[in-house]
Amino acid sequence: MRVKVRAAEPPVDDAELEELVPQPTAAHPHAVTAADLGPNGDVVLDLLARASRLTPEECRSLDKEAAWRWWLVSPLPGTGMLGAHATAVARARADGRSAALVALETAVAAIALRVAGAKASRSRLRACISNAGLAVLARDLVEPEAFETLFGPWREVMHH
Repeated sequence: MRVKVRAAEPPVDDAELEELVPQPTAAHPHAVTAADLGPNGDVVLDLLARASRLTPEECRSLDKEAAWRWWLVSPLPGTGMLGAHATAVARARADGRSAALVALETAVAAIALRVAGAKASRSRLRACISNAGLAVLARDLVEPEAFETLFGPWREVMHH
């Protein structure tokens, strides 16, 4: 196989370039407010604030609790965490809370990265925080069983 290779350009002198800093917009504000998170926004904000102060031990406990409740048991398709998650997301979107879902996921991603660092992508911590926030965000839209499925690991570890 023959491949045509072009010469690489020399690096550009970037000494006079300014650093680009993202500016807040209405679609992507830096600070998430209770209003951004729907009618249960105050409770979701409290949960996110607590999540931002998780200790390493709490992170490990959440990871273990989520593994036990969500991944080690094989429920019937459409039930369990995945079914509860899909139901909560679909009902929140149908109720006009799509922006709240985006705000929640944006906040959770930042929190998980800050709390767990590089390990955030390999742990269930992000799913735990996200599902607990989703459960609270859509509490008035989902059945108690779906709420408990999503919120259960958080409640067990955080004793709420």
